[in-house]
Amino acid sequence: MKGESIMAPSVQGPQARARARAIRPALTLVAAFMLAVPAGGCWQSPRMQAPFTLSNPSERHPIKVSQGEALLDLSVSSRSRGLSNAQWDQLYRYLVGYQERGNGGLVVKTPSGSANQAAAKRAYDDVRQAMRRAGISARQVRVESYYAKYDPAAPIRLSYLELVAQGPDCPDWSESLARDPQNLPWPNMGCATQKNLAAMVADPQDFLTPHPEMPRPSERRDVVWGKYVKGDMTGSKWAADGRPLSEHANSTDVDESGGDN
Repeated sequence: MKGESIMAPSVQGPQARARARAIRPALTLVAAFMLAVPAGGCWQSPRMQAPFTLSNPSERHPIKVSQGEALLDLSVSSRSRGLSNAQWDQLYRYLVGYQERGNGGLVVKTPSGSANQAAAKRAYDDVRQAMRRAGISARQVRVESYYAKYDPAAPIRLSYLELVAQGPDCPDWSESLARDPQNLPWPNMGCATQKNLAAMVADPQDFLTPHPEMPRPSERRDVVWGKYVKGDMTGSKWAADGRPLSEHANSTDVDESGGDN
């Protein structure tokens, strides 16, 4: 009995080791597959590839600033004696826009060879007068002519270049926001805000370079300096209870209407 118990491990040991060697490659392959599945799932997720830039709307949904052309056509009838009152107002608003947003010179094109050529010349005199009143010098204006074959109402065309802000499109609504275990920003986060900002901005140049600082107001500084020169107290006067007199008032000093008695 003792001999059998001693000889049993020596007989079964090689068989067990052979089975272990046969099973080990299969276990290694299964373990490698189990590790690769979650890793591959995270790698394929577009929201996990760059988690540090997803929350910045200006990088994910940028606003494009480019040059555009602002046009104004002033139609002139062959019987017209100049610009109408409505055209004067329209022209002044256009010139104000040029002074605020214009990038470069102002181009004025007058018709040539049209049936209203004489009337267009009279209307052009009004345009020149409006530009002088708006403070636009002749050096900023380039006058050109274009051929309008017998057109009875050929317009005077004004144009200038300006910066235009174009907001992003927000088409990606594919992801459900009801459940998000990753707790990361969704694809369209901040897109609507960027689009509205591009539509509301007064000067697209602000997206490229900031405005210079304005000089600080000096009205209050002049008042304090005048008191200092006279030897008066420049600070607030304090009441006995430690509060400034401007914040100290008795109920008898105010009537029912809210004013002082």
